[in-house]
Amino acid sequence: MTLTLLGVLVIVLGFAARLNPLLVVIAAAIVTGLAGDLDLLAVISAFGRAFNENRYVAVVFIVLPVIGALERAGLQERARSFILSLKAMTTFRLLALYMLARQIAVALGLISFGGQAQWCGR
Repeated sequence: MTLTLLGVLVIVLGFAARLNPLLVVIAAAIVTGLAGDLDLLAVISAFGRAFNENRYVAVVFIVLPVIGALERAGLQERARSFILSLKAMTTFRLLALYMLARQIAVALGLISFGGQAQWCGR
């Protein structure tokens, strides 16, 4: 039996104990790396290299606290009150505002604003 499968045991035990999944996976990766004859510095270096190569993961860690701060400041309540204030908004008015926004976007040169595909003159 190879000791590199100890990481799987760490994951099973960590999830069974209802620990933080991110910490459980990190601990399992460290245990697997150490059991695979890597030193601690090499395991941490592998984490850093993976983090740099997959920068989109960093975006999640930046966006989540911002969303949490907005929620704490009452984002849902503000959105709800804004939507309730649009009682006079009819379908025609909504489409007219959308068309106005598209015309302004095209005037600024933003031809990929959205909506139905159309010829852009190129």
